[in-house]
Formats: sequence, structure tokens, C-alpha cells
Amino acid sequence: MSEFQKIAECLSSYLKKMKDDKGVHADELSDIIVQCTGKGKNQINCYPGVSGIGCCDLSFFISLKSPSYTRGRGHLDCKQAMEKIVQHMQGSCFQKTRIAIFLTDNWDAAAFEKWRANLEDISHHAHIEIYLLTGQTVSEIKI
Repeated sequence: MSEFQKIAECLSSYLKKMKDDKGVHADELSDIIVQCTGKGKNQINCYPGVSGIGCCDLSFFISLKSPSYTRGRGHLDCKQAMEKIVQHMQGSCFQKTRIAIFLTDNWDAAAFEKWRANLEDISHHAHIEIYLLTGQTVSEIKI
């Protein structure tokens, strides 16, 4: 199991706890990632999250749409998160961010097909992992 799968499982665990507290706000996601990685907020990029910290070596893209997990606005759907990955990894932080982790509870096969070539290209110059969160399970999706 990769260290990033452990982080995905940690996020899933937090979400289960917060589900009982009526869900998670989008602006809380970076705090959860900080807890799961042990890194400071200025050491990771998180979408959605705090902007303006520059390009970090490690970036997380989180797409949560399940009503049992989320509350408030600002959450990304799967398509929006994939667009953010491409914008970040092939645009503003090209060859600065070396690791991209995408976590979603709402897989969109059509969006994946649309962005597949970009994601494959990103995987040639950076490490990228995708995880689907379903109930108690965290499953890796291969590009």
C-alpha cells in the first residue's frame, strides 16, 4: 500500500467522523489533509483550499459531492477537479508540483475520457494517483 493510499484512507476516516457532525465544508479539507500528511499548509496545495501559497511539491485535488459528506458550497465535482488537476499540473505549476493525488466520491467516466490524454501526459513528468471513496472502501483507479 502506498503512503498516498494511507492518506486517502485517513481522509475517508475523517469524513466518516465528520458525517456524524453534519458533513465537511470545502474550506476544512486542507486542514484534514494537513492532519493526514503531517505537513504544514504551506507545504501542500489543496483544491478546494487556500489559494495564493504558490506551487508545492505535493498537491491534493478533492471532489466530494455526497450529501452525507458535504455541507455548504465550494466543493468540486469530479469534472471540475480533473480540470483543476490539468490547469495546475500542465499550467501554473508545470514541473514544480511533482505529486498529484486526486480523491473523489463521485467518479465521472465521461470527464475522465475527456481528460484522459492530459492525465496520461501528466503521469510522464509527475506522479499521479486517483482514489475513489465509496462507503468504507478506498480504491485506486489506474490511469
